[in-house]
Amino acid sequence: MAAARGRKPAALGTSEARRNLPRLVKKASSRRTPSPDLESNVVRIITRGQEGSASLIPTVDLVAAKERIEELEEELENAGLALFLQERLGRSEGNRLSAGDFLTEIGMGEFVEQLPRG
Repeated sequence: MAAARGRKPAALGTSEARRNLPRLVKKASSRRTPSPDLESNVVRIITRGQEGSASLIPTVDLVAAKERIEELEEELENAGLALFLQERLGRSEGNRLSAGDFLTEIGMGEFVEQLPRG
């Protein structure tokens, strides 16, 4: 992350951010390629007398971060499924598992009713 590399994100008070909003938006929206991390081009907007802040993030960075999160979620699901199958095979003693039992064991029991009856 940017902070880990010793670079703090830009921070503005609400009045300064309001005065500079057109310039800030133009700069953020002009970015065409995503940054290496989400905070590289962020502008923090700090409120006076209140905890917390808001952030102005270029859309290209936000979209790239969302896509990466989706990729990581899919990888995690695949790894979880692989571990489940490995464990299940270890204790199956060669017995077969029905599709309904499989779906129930992986927490997708709501799909059992949609399976074709055989």
